[in-house]
Order: sequence, then structure tokens, then C-alpha cells
Amino acid sequence: MFLGKGFLKLLTIVTVLVFFAALTAEPGATSKKRPLSHDDYDSWKTIRGSAISANGNWLLYLEVPQDGEADLVVTNLQNNKEYRHTIGYSGEGTDSEKAAKAQFSYDATQVVFLISPSQAEVKKYKKAKKKKKAKVKDKPLKKLGIMDLADGKVSIAERIKSFKMPKEAGGWLAYLKEAPPKPEKKDKEEIEKEEKGKEVVETSKELKGKKIENIKEEKGKEKKESKGKKDKKKKYGTRLILHSLKEGKEKIFEDVLLYYFSKDGENFFFIVSSKKKPESDGLYRFIPGSDTPAPLLSGKGSYKKFAMNKHETMLAFLTDRDDQKADESTFNLYGCKTGDVRAALWVSHTTTKNFPRSMAVSDKSDVSFSEDGRVVMFGIKEIPEPKKEDNNPEKEKKAKFELWHWNDPYPQPQQKKLAKKVHDNTYESVYHIKSKRFVKLADKDILDVLLNRNGKVAYGETILPYTKYVSFFGSFYDIYVFDVKSGKKTLVRKKLYDGANLSPNGKYVYWYEDKNWYVYNIASKVIKNITASLGVPFDREDWDTPNPPRSYGILGWTDNDASILIYDRYDIWEITPDGAKSRRITEGYGRENHISFRYVKLDPEEITVNPRKTLLLRATHVDTMAAGFYRDQVNGNRPPEKLIMAGKRFDQPRKAKNAEIIYYTRFDFDEYPDIRVTDLSFNNPRKITDLGRQMEPFTWGKEELRSFFSSDGKPLKGVLIKPDHFDPQKKYPLMVYIYETLHNYVSHRFRHPGPGTSVNPIYYVSNGYVMWLPDIEYDTGYPGKDALKCVLPGIEMLIREGFINPEAIGIQGHSWGGYQIAYMVTQTNIFAAAEAGAPVSNMTSAYGGIRWGSGMVRQFQYERSQSRLGDTLWRVPLRYIENSPLFRADKVRTPLLMIHNDEDGAVPWYQGIEFMMALRRLEREAYMFNYNGEKHGLRKRVNQMHWTKCMQEFFDHHLKGAPAPGWMKEGIKAWDPAVYEEPKKTGD
Repeated sequence: MFLGKGFLKLLTIVTVLVFFAALTAEPGATSKKRPLSHDDYDSWKTIRGSAISANGNWLLYLEVPQDGEADLVVTNLQNNKEYRHTIGYSGEGTDSEKAAKAQFSYDATQVVFLISPSQAEVKKYKKAKKKKKAKVKDKPLKKLGIMDLADGKVSIAERIKSFKMPKEAGGWLAYLKEAPPKPEKKDKEEIEKEEKGKEVVETSKELKGKKIENIKEEKGKEKKESKGKKDKKKKYGTRLILHSLKEGKEKIFEDVLLYYFSKDGENFFFIVSSKKKPESDGLYRFIPGSDTPAPLLSGKGSYKKFAMNKHETMLAFLTDRDDQKADESTFNLYGCKTGDVRAALWVSHTTTKNFPRSMAVSDKSDVSFSEDGRVVMFGIKEIPEPKKEDNNPEKEKKAKFELWHWNDPYPQPQQKKLAKKVHDNTYESVYHIKSKRFVKLADKDILDVLLNRNGKVAYGETILPYTKYVSFFGSFYDIYVFDVKSGKKTLVRKKLYDGANLSPNGKYVYWYEDKNWYVYNIASKVIKNITASLGVPFDREDWDTPNPPRSYGILGWTDNDASILIYDRYDIWEITPDGAKSRRITEGYGRENHISFRYVKLDPEEITVNPRKTLLLRATHVDTMAAGFYRDQVNGNRPPEKLIMAGKRFDQPRKAKNAEIIYYTRFDFDEYPDIRVTDLSFNNPRKITDLGRQMEPFTWGKEELRSFFSSDGKPLKGVLIKPDHFDPQKKYPLMVYIYETLHNYVSHRFRHPGPGTSVNPIYYVSNGYVMWLPDIEYDTGYPGKDALKCVLPGIEMLIREGFINPEAIGIQGHSWGGYQIAYMVTQTNIFAAAEAGAPVSNMTSAYGGIRWGSGMVRQFQYERSQSRLGDTLWRVPLRYIENSPLFRADKVRTPLLMIHNDEDGAVPWYQGIEFMMALRRLEREAYMFNYNGEKHGLRKRVNQMHWTKCMQEFFDHHLKGAPAPGWMKEGIKAWDPAVYEEPKKTGD
């Protein structure tokens, strides 16, 4: 065919334009984007461990990949200068995030941080350990980095345990070193070689030339003899370095176990625990820059529980140095003024007046002061009987058993979880330093006592009369207040659900009960209901369990306990403790505009609220979930002033200590939570980080908040997520994720791509699915049916809109979500595939079971909590059966995938087994993964990755027509060569 010159010219122009368009296309242009794959997870970075310097000039944060080397980034907020340093491997089995929490010096001249072992070091050690060739000296340890902010240079110290700097002073750094590695023990093979003629190096002449059997025999004898002696399990210290950040000079202290700076850095205290020189044990005070430390108290023994009062004028600690000759040594309380040269004995069971007989100061309880340092609180405990030695090798074996008693306070598994706490329980007591008066407060009925900050009153509560109730109804408490001078206790209220609290200045006790707030005046002993007459609900308006509804909480108290600040659903109320005066400090603006206001505490040390201070309030529009910040004050009559609002989500702003600068993150489903910096008015916020660039190569999605109605007319919301460049004419597979009410938590939420126990919405949306996350609301008695009433109408709404393939609908949920899915597939065939994670399948067998993670019996959960059945199994047995998927297993037609791990402490894994065995017998398509040793949710990354891929393969097969993987077609048999392990041989 002949083409004319005009056509060829046109073709050339079009080709050039297309080529030019390709060159000039934006990096995120659709043509270059691709769906997320599972291979993208490892390198994906999140921002963690952020902090701002006290002067507001510097910001630091960690860039942490899911598997790889993490970086510390330090940015100058004045000139945008940036320093970086690698802080170690962030993969599974490491603690780089925890270890690398970096800290500015108070004067913002240095950043100090811990460095975890590198990826190469970790993998090399793991490989050697697997081959049993790893030695203690080869184990990679943390390092210390000190970054000079003048030039970004980093100096490194090796083998580091921890570090500290003064809280409100620059110039000094203390860091504790790891102990040097112990010499490796010789193994049997080495000893045998030496026995055959090689030189034997021994520390004891008596051992020289003896056979292996004799060596072993004598070692065993030594162990037995050492067991007969008292064993205090004493911890020993290591080398401590006190480093001058200004001059670089260092002071070394040996055998340091614990150490503390005063806030102003003018005093440095450390505890010595020495194996070689036990006489040097003690608490020492050192003035940084001086020559030698001074012992406040020394001598062989353990020194513990160092404490100072808020203003750091007094200090106290415990030691057993005075009782070293006893089989079971007891502790005494010592203390002094911060600047004193010697500590004085304050409390001893042998010399202190009114001290209970057969008791002593205990190291099981912390030491604390009143703010002014006049009163110190500590615990006392019965002196244990000396342990009897039993050297009879023919001792009769005793039966090992446990007794489950009908009148036990807790079931046996819960008792085991509480055993250490009960064993370590102490009786809280106080010592009045000036008058030298000891007062015991707690007793066998009231063990939990808290000293108020003014040192005049203490608050106590006890659960003991209601311990059996915990298994059925929840926690109840009797509430007491104590006169700290006399020890006299006064009962405030009996059987309070969830307890009460003491006001900051110790004038009032306050609590929430029967949908109202109550205040008890300690001086007059009068109780007032302070909210009953205000005409708005203070209980959760959306509460839907049989338990008593919770409150919205309180903001706090104003100065001098003048008034209490209480939240309703929208507004903040100021109410005087007698209830006589009340007003909304937000002027009703919240309820009028459907905006919920909550206080943002910018000063972590704030205890009470100055009524003249400007308050920063977090604002959330409850209908649209738009969020932002307003400002207001307690004393004022104007509505809150808007600072910023957007269809986004904001995290907690954090303020520089000495500057009017805050930083925060803003995010949405398609907006990465990069850090922004601004002033307290949110004027001209500036984005500091740019990790959102990680999204550019990938197709993502857009989120919509949708409204719909349940089948019985309840208004509900759901979050709909559509893929990029959504085409309403196209039919998409739908993935539904459920739990309870979700829109409050998931709307405008950024989700990092990554593996896990449940579906990751961004992966599925990026790969062509539509995601739907509907709310579920409940009545009492039939939670399975309630779920159906809420989930199906939302799906049907989307099908009617025309962009969902009705033959390609999947659903996934875990735990409570898993139960609801297991129930729904017995009632409907709308789903082409379903995954139910850790589902309860039989409420009759689960009802009396144990939550092995806590040891609690499961009855409370079914009657009054999440399962919402509202009554006991024997009163409403049919209700338990009707809500149990197992009893309708024959109705299941939906291919079902489950995960239920054998160490699940929340839902016993036999619940998954029961359902799986029923479906197996009925020859329904079903699969259940059990990751051995995993708990309720997957923790090991290798398991998360494997499960995430398997779940995707399952849904892709049933919803997108992808080929079925081998595990779906053939299963994996226990005798397959790839998984079979030879049973370990055991002795006769």
C-alpha cells in the first residue's frame, strides 16, 4: 500500500510527541506504576523513634526497613542540614528499634544512640550457632554512637549495655559496658586429647593428671556443695564510663550495676556490686568534674531501689548489708539529703519503733517520695523462714498435682499467672523523715496503696472480696483512703466496677458509676453525683455489650483540685467537686457541630491544668472522620478556635521542651505519615521527611467513607477502598474485612505494606481488588446474626452499584472477626472464599475453657463481653448452640481457610480443630494452618511471610481464577521428606 508524504509527516510528529511525553512523564505516572508484590516488603521503611531537641533546632528519627539496616537521621530545622548513621539490623530476632532510641543532649550539641549488630554480623552468628560452632566471645553486641552536631562526625564505643544523660543539663554522658566474655569451657573432646598426652593447663594442682570421670565427679560434688550454701543470686556490675561531652575526658568506675544522674547533672549516683571486691559494694555519689566518688554507704551486700523526690532534695535506697550473716538476709531503708556525705539508717525491723514483728523492709516493692521529700513510701514483708537443707538421697518422692477447689479465688491457671505477684506482695508503709515516725498502711485485706504527691493522704483499693467475680462479671473494688500520719483508713465505696482515683492534691476521690461521675470529699466524707443534672450522657453512646457502659474519661483536674474536667462524647465540661457549678469549656460547640474534642498534653510532666493556659485540642468530626486541632482555655467564654482541619488523620503532636515548636505526622490511606514541623498555631507546617516517595512506583488506591443501613434499619458506616484509576464500568473482585466497629479506627489510616496475620488492604487494592471494611453493631444474645445483618446489606449495596463481581467476593477476619466469618458461612453462600483466623466454632465447649495467656476462665467473655450472649450456658443453652458454627457445619458450601496456632493463649486451638474435623467429615473444602509455637497472632516474620502468600494464593484462586498452588491441591503430609523429622532419641 502506498503512503503519502503527509501521512508519513503526521506519523513522525505523533511518534515524536509520544516519545517526548514518555520522557517528560512524572515519576509516579500510571504507565510506570506496578502492583505491590510480597518481595517489596523487606526494603519498605517506616519512621520510628522520633525526638526533637529541647531548643527546637534539631529533629531525629529512625528509618527502619522491615528487614535490613536501619538508619538514624538527624535534621537541622534551621538550615535543613542532614546527618545519617547506620544503627544496625532491623530484621527478625533483633532489637535495633528498641536499642537505637537516640537521644539529644539537653544543650543539643550531641546525639547519643545505641548501634545494634549489622545484618552481616547477625547472620554470621546465627549460622555459626546453627552449626553449634558459635562461641560466647563471637556474639555481636551493641555499640554506642556519639554524634557531634557541629559536623556530624560519630565516635564509637564497643560492647555497650546502656547509656544515660542528665535530663535538664548538657555536658555529660554515662554508659555501662558489657562484661568481658568468659573463657570458653573445654568440651569432652578437648579433655580427651589433653588426657592422651597434650599439656594440661589447670588452675588446681589436685586436678592435674586425673581422668575425665574423676574431673566430672569432683565438679558434680562442688555443685552439690555450692547448692547447700545460701544462694542469693546476686547480680554483679561491669565497667561504667562517665564521659565529658565537652572535653572528651572520661572517668572509669568498675563493677557498676546501676547508675543515675540528677536532672541538673550536678550529681551522679551509682551502685557497685563487685564479685572480686565485695567490700566495695555500695551506693556512691560523684560530682562530675571532680576527682573521686564518695560512698554514701558501702559494705558487702545488695543495694537496690534508688529513688529521689521530684525536686531531688532527698534520696533513699534499700540494702541488706547489715544482715549479711543471716541465711535469708533482710533489707533496711537508708536515705539522706542529696548533698549529704553519708546516708543514714531510716528504717530497720530491729530498731524502728512500731515496726511489726517478724517482718522486714522488702526489696520487692519500689521506694517513692512525696514531692517535698518529707515522706517516703516502701514495702515491708514477712521474714522468710530459713530454708531447710535436705541431704537425704533416698528422700521419698511426692506426688505432683494441683487441686482445683470450688471456692478458689481464681482458677488454677490464673493462680499460676498471679503466683509471683502474690508471692512478692508487700505491705506499703511510710516513714516521716523529720519526725522519724514509721506507719504501716497496707494490710492483708488492702495490699494496693498509693501515696499522694503531697504526702498527706494515700489511696487504697482491694479486689479481694470479689475475686471470683472476675471470671464472670469483671473487676470490682472496695475503695479506701488513708491518713498517712496515723495510718487510719476510711472506707469510701464498696464494690465499684473498675475502681476509682485520687485527685492530684489529695482532696477528693472520684469515680464513674451507673452512667454518672461521683466525687467524695475526703475532709467532709460527703459523696456527690456531679453529672446527673447536666442533661447529656457521659456514658458511651455507642456501647453495645452487656457489660456496664464505659465513660468517655476525664481530661484531668485544674490547679489545687479546684475543678474536674470531664469528657462527654463531644465536649469538655468543667465541674466543681461539689457539683454546684458546671459549664462546657468548649461552649457546646462540639455537640452542635458533631466534633469530638480531646486534650493534647504537650508537657509530659504536667499534673494539673492551669485554667488560664491555652489548651491544644484534638478535633474529630464524628460523621466525616475529618480531623485536626483547635485551641481553647478553661477560663473563657468563646467557642474553640480552629487551627487546622482536613480529611486526614493526625498523630500526637510533640513539643520541644524550651521552644514553641511542635512536630507531628499527617496521613491518609494514600498519604505516607511523613513528619511535619510547625508552631503552636499550625502556621505554615513544613514537611521534614520524605519517605512517601516509596509509594511512587506502585499502584495504590483511594478511600471513601460510606453510609448504609443494617437489615433492621441501624445507620452504619464502612470504609470502601478502590484501586487507582477505578473504572465503574469494570467488575472487580471484592475483599471484605470485618471485626466490630471499624470506621473510627481505619478511616484515613495509612497502612504500611507488609506481611501479617490478616489481609493487608494496600496489597489487595494494589493488585486489583476492591476492599470493604463495614461496621458491625450488636444487640445482646445473637452476635452471629447481628454480624449477618450488618455485613450482607453493605455487600449488597456495592453489588447494586455495579462495579463488584458478585461471583468473586471474599471475606477475612481474625479472632472475633474469625468467629463471625465461621458463623456466616453456615448461613450464606454469598462468598466465593472465606478465611477465618483463630475462630471460636463451639461456644458450648469454649465457654468453660481457659484463656491460657492470662489463665482466666472464658465465661465472662461469653456472658458479658465480646460474645454478648448475656447469660450462662445452663440458663440459655440453645443460645450458645445457635451461635456456634459447629452445629451448622453441614450448611457450609464456601471454601474455607483457617489459621489456628497451637500456642494460642486467647482462643484455644481446639476450636479450630473442632470445625476443621467437622468440615473434613462433610468433605467440604477447608484448610487449617497451624504455625507451631506461634500464639494468637503470628510474630515470626518467616511465618508471616509464608502465611501472607498462602492466603493470597487462596483468594486469588477462588476470586481471580489463578491456578491453585500445590498445598491446596495435594496438602502437605507429615511424612513428606521435606517436613519429616526423625524423632529424638530418649533414654530408657
